[in-house]
Amino acid sequence: MPGESTVRQRTRPTTNLSDDMFALRQSAKRRLFRLGSGADTEFIFTFGLLNPPFLSMLNRFYTLLCCCIALSAGAQDLHYSQFYHNPMHGSPALTGSFSGDFRVMGLYRNQWASVPVPYSTVALGADKKMLEFGGNIVAAGLLVQHDKAGDAGLTWTQVGLSGSVSRALNAQHTVSVGFGAALAQRRFDISGLKFRGQWTGDVYNPALPNNETFDQSSGMVPSLSAGLAWRLTMPDPRTEASVGIGAFHLNQPTVGFRDDSREALPMRLSVLANSTVRLNQNLDAVVFGEAWQMGAAQETLLGGGARMWLAPGERAMRFTLATRLGDAIIPAVQYEFGDWTVGLSYDWNTSDFETATNGRGGMELAVVYRAQPVPPPKQFKSCPIF
Repeated sequence: MPGESTVRQRTRPTTNLSDDMFALRQSAKRRLFRLGSGADTEFIFTFGLLNPPFLSMLNRFYTLLCCCIALSAGAQDLHYSQFYHNPMHGSPALTGSFSGDFRVMGLYRNQWASVPVPYSTVALGADKKMLEFGGNIVAAGLLVQHDKAGDAGLTWTQVGLSGSVSRALNAQHTVSVGFGAALAQRRFDISGLKFRGQWTGDVYNPALPNNETFDQSSGMVPSLSAGLAWRLTMPDPRTEASVGIGAFHLNQPTVGFRDDSREALPMRLSVLANSTVRLNQNLDAVVFGEAWQMGAAQETLLGGGARMWLAPGERAMRFTLATRLGDAIIPAVQYEFGDWTVGLSYDWNTSDFETATNGRGGMELAVVYRAQPVPPPKQFKSCPIF
């Protein structure tokens, strides 16, 4: 009847919604985030007096809305296109695995800004070599990550500490083991959502109660991680390589917003590699890759490019092209000067979600500072003053 708000079953709607949009919408429904109910829940407002073109537009908007919420809020961790600038997210064993004494990094990612409900991700991290003894190096790190998505303001915040011990096998090869512990919080705010109880039959009234109850709107759980890493360093610092593997959520903490329906967070297994090889005085080759799996979710990213030195050892520009298989093409540019690195990448969407985004995925900005060790002063002889 006109103005009625209903819960619709997963059947083909009798509107002029295109086959592509219908398939995309059905895919999004299957991945709708769970508010602790233990089952996918969707609210669709249908208005019997609306004409078919406007109803089609409404369905398209709903598709965009549920896709943005679903893909960003599912039971999976954050991901980055410039993952090589956030190595502790891939393996705690990569804590302190860099040339220098101290490193600070920041990443900002803005995904799907071209659709109504984009999400943004921020990562801040620091790690430092703390102690060296008998060929071993002990390092410690801090990583803070925050993600916010959708009209419900669903956030995923992680604050973690990590530590690693590295052992030099010889002048070129180093292996390390690392462990981490973090606190993770998931939170939402339903004040930005519209519910059936707020529809009067003629208009939507946000002042009306939504008649929805949750045992809690946030939850915090501990998470444990471990990893291994290998690093190759050559006499020429422009040639180096590293590989890390990590396992996160080893304790499989339970998350949810209802006491009677909580789910174990699946373990995330990841592997990442990064390498540069000097080709000549002004040019280096770059190859990198990452893969991870967390429950049914998985991702593989492969890429490469070149680094061109504007002033050898001082300033360089790096250009790369990567692909997240089945999802996006990722061009990136990076400027290195002194102890600083600034990187910018853009995800050009190639998945089914391209129908909604027209290919416009997301921008990612990275800033990294590495403090190099201060060389000892040169020996000198003092001359007596007469």
